[in-house]
Amino acid sequence: MNREKFSTPSVLVVDDDPEEMASACSALGAHYTVLAATTGEDGLRMARAARPDAIILDILMARGKDGFKTFRELQDDPATRDIPVIFLTNVSKATGLPFGVAEIDRYLGGKPAAFLEKPVSNGTLVGVVTKLIDERKGCRDKDKSSEV
Repeated sequence: MNREKFSTPSVLVVDDDPEEMASACSALGAHYTVLAATTGEDGLRMARAARPDAIILDILMARGKDGFKTFRELQDDPATRDIPVIFLTNVSKATGLPFGVAEIDRYLGGKPAAFLEKPVSNGTLVGVVTKLIDERKGCRDKDKSSEV
């Protein structure tokens, strides 16, 4: 499937909580084209079709694939493995266990680009997304210049 073209960078938000979804979409919508999915399955489908510049992913979702399974499938798919994934979750609070980039890497064999605990300020969320998108764009620009 061809990647959809957006005039601004795009971010896919995958979260089953309507309030969290609305908050993230509102914060990011001022800067990016925002795509939204409420299940891991829909998130995977949208990521493969649209190839967003970043993905915000909740871990604990009530229906279908949780964020761990969704992340693993994103990492295993050559079409989506280079898209930075930011976990935005309250899994540490819900389970009482420490979770972060190192734990995700240890348990799933892949590192998310960032790990943020809910609730997160709009400024922090936008700042992390902007940093990752800028870094990714810089890598793509560098690759293009080395091809010349």
